[in-house]
Amino acid sequence: MIHEDKRRFMRMMVNAQAELTVSQSGEKHLGTCLDLSATGLSVEIEHPLEVGELVTVFINSKSTTIPPFNASAKVVRSSSNEDVAERYVVGLEIVQFN
Repeated sequence: MIHEDKRRFMRMMVNAQAELTVSQSGEKHLGTCLDLSATGLSVEIEHPLEVGELVTVFINSKSTTIPPFNASAKVVRSSSNEDVAERYVVGLEIVQFN
């Protein structure tokens, strides 16, 4: 069976440090941004987040010509990483660019 990707936007593979801040509690999670598209991203962190939680995502830029990534996002998926023990991959839908 052939799997056809029906995403509207291409996903770019990324390997950058990301900081997630849970909007309601202010709790911070450092992780790694795995991929990014125009409407969402995946981040690997040490603790799971609840689906529906709102977070602020910050990814600093090492380039003087590219500004940092700063957005509000909603958790749409949270699952354990099968390859790495005690790591979780959260799927985030971008709600607003800050």
